Amino acid sequence: MNLTANRAGHFGLLALLAGFTLWFTASAWKADATLVNMILIGPVAFLALGLIAAIGIGLLLNPERDAEPAEPAETDTFRERWGVAIGCLALALYVLSLETIGFDVAGVIFCAACMVLMGRRNWLVIVAYSLFVGLAPVWILEGPMGIPVHTLILE
Repeated sequence: MNLTANRAGHFGLLALLAGFTLWFTASAWKADATLVNMILIGPVAFLALGLIAAIGIGLLLNPERDAEPAEPAETDTFRERWGVAIGCLALALYVLSLETIGFDVAGVIFCAACMVLMGRRNWLVIVAYSLFVGLAPVWILEGPMGIPVHTLILE
């Protein structure tokens, strides 16, 4: 197998992600092995390790496939130039606003803002999807799981 710098980096990143996933899962299990704690962590860790394994196998089975440098963008739009920075700022504002305006409102606003940033223009889709993505996790945490979170609308 031809191990280029790109492929070595890919395998290294996969190993790092797998190691972190295993460490986090073991730490969560050691801290509290109850169903409420592990109901989210266990399946997500299983899914993450499955994806890591699938990507690693794909890299091993297709040695001719290698990362190529990104081609320069044909257009230089505001979104292409500043999209990542705005997304990072939006994520920081989302996390900081969770306790201030509530998990429900913050989730809806963050989801809608990210959809607009990604170029979605159908407002009906933005509103419907943002309401679902913002409110459903809060309802699941408070209802079936019984974990209290700060909300503004949902009680």
